[in-house]
Amino acid sequence: ASVPSSFQLEDKVIVVAGAGNPPEEGHGIGAATSLVLARHGAKVISVSNEALNCQTVTDAITAEGNEGMAYQADCTKGDEVQGLVDAVMAKYGKVDVVINAGIHSALPMGFAKMTEEAWGKGIDLNLNAHFQLIHKFMPVFLDQQKGNIIHFTTIAGTVGLGLGQQRHAYAAGKSGAATLTKRIGVEHSKQNIRGNVIGIGYTTGPLVDRAVAQAVRNGANTTLEKVTAARDANVPRGYQILPEEIANVAAFLSSDLSSAINSAEVFADCGSSVCTFGP
Repeated sequence: ASVPSSFQLEDKVIVVAGAGNPPEEGHGIGAATSLVLARHGAKVISVSNEALNCQTVTDAITAEGNEGMAYQADCTKGDEVQGLVDAVMAKYGKVDVVINAGIHSALPMGFAKMTEEAWGKGIDLNLNAHFQLIHKFMPVFLDQQKGNIIHFTTIAGTVGLGLGQQRHAYAAGKSGAATLTKRIGVEHSKQNIRGNVIGIGYTTGPLVDRAVAQAVRNGANTTLEKVTAARDANVPRGYQILPEEIANVAAFLSSDLSSAINSAEVFADCGSSVCTFGP
């Protein structure tokens, strides 16, 4: 059921791209964001390239007595994003906030192993998909003379993570999308359109579990327990962020209470980005 909300999201229509997890998994950041926004009264459209995944999130929303809609779309494809826009407008007649929580290719494979295919896919999913979302929803925002774009980025792109093999396509794509979001916020501020970025630190969730499992399949000598311990050690408070904690930041930025925040990066990393680790 809805909770008493100080975020004032009642009746806001919010699209969350990258909001889907298979039924057998726990909720990642995107799914948690959809659930939290709905609990605060928003009408939430959960988008995933897998129909079952976004429907699973929407079922969880409606099971709590809140309003949600599932939509399958590959956000790298403009025609599919336009279909999303049309479907949301047909049902609700407006869009208040577009959140891009999508992510791909976060494994630290290093530059020497980077192929053109891996680079292209990482940029396509982490940057081009965000362009398509902004490009297709912008006419709606301009017509309304109001809109709000929130991009989930990573401190891997802002300050980097570690000294070893890097996440080049992931970091470059996310950084590019973050810059695009902030520049859109500057250009269209007079049309009451904001663009903000959440810089996310070490966070638990099924994405990490899947990445570790893939690394083990690729021959890495590690375990989920080892990776979890290493990630926990890089968070000043001693343990990783929960997806719901990121979702709470998104709820605030989605609200009119954050109206003075535009073209900014809000760090939700428990301080990791301002620390160096070592003797």
